[in-house]
This record gives sequence, structure tokens and C-alpha cells, in this order.
Amino acid sequence: MKGPMPTSETTPPAAPPTEPLAPEVQRAATTALILEIVFGLFSLFGIGHVYSGRLGLGLALMVGWWVYIAAAGFISTLTGGLAGCLAIPIYIAAPIFSGIQASAYVRRVHATGSWRSVAFVAGGGCLLIAGSICLLSFFGVISLGFLTALFSSQQ
Repeated sequence: MKGPMPTSETTPPAAPPTEPLAPEVQRAATTALILEIVFGLFSLFGIGHVYSGRLGLGLALMVGWWVYIAAAGFISTLTGGLAGCLAIPIYIAAPIFSGIQASAYVRRVHATGSWRSVAFVAGGGCLLIAGSICLLSFFGVISLGFLTALFSSQQ
């Protein structure tokens, strides 16, 4: 034999037994995971954290995700789409990783989730995205009309 025999002084104590999670906590953990992944893939990152009770973190993740999408789109445009080779896997992996974190938080604190917060934040986020698309479309049509008028008057 090599080395000393393990004794009770050299072996770490066994972890205390964990009590099983209540069914509503388990359902909330699964719901937080699914919400984070699904909404994250549709650009509303952080909804799983909002459901788990961390409103500030959820909103910060959502705004940060929108900044990331804008920056990734801009950089991808500048590189002729090459940066999209990195941006797309991150776009898929980040919601999965964040969903696992939201689920782990629910299990750790035995949270049950809040659909009211989800409705408020997801509804507001959807309205913000829809409003942004409308504004960008409006300004795109106006600038297209302006450019058409400018070039047609020069001929």
C-alpha cells in the first residue's frame, strides 16, 4: 500500500442529506428553465430570472441582451457575416446557460415563481420590441422616400 490509510480525521465528512423539493418548487424550477430558454431565443432574455423572483437581474439581462444583439449585428455586418459564426452559437448557448442558473436559484431558495412579474416584463419587452420595429420601419420608409426624391430631382 502507498500512503497512510484514510481515517476519520483525513476523510471529509459526508454531506448532510438534502430533503426532497416540494412539487411546486420543482415545477417552478422547470418553468424558470423553460421560460429563460424560450424567451431568450426570442430576444427576451432574463424572463426565467424574473419568474424566479430576481426582477433586477432579469431586467439587466434583458437590456444587456439587446445591447449584445445590436453589437453582434453591427460587428457581423462590418465583417461581412463572419462574426455571425460566433454570435449565433452564443445566441443559442446563453439562454440555455442562464436557464440552468435560474432553475438552480429556484431550487436553492425554494421559490415558487411569479407569473405577474413575467406578464409585466415580457409584455413590456414585447411592446418595446414591436415599437422599435415600427419606429425603424417608419424611419426606413421616410429615409427611402427622401432618398428617392433626392435622386429623382437630380436627374
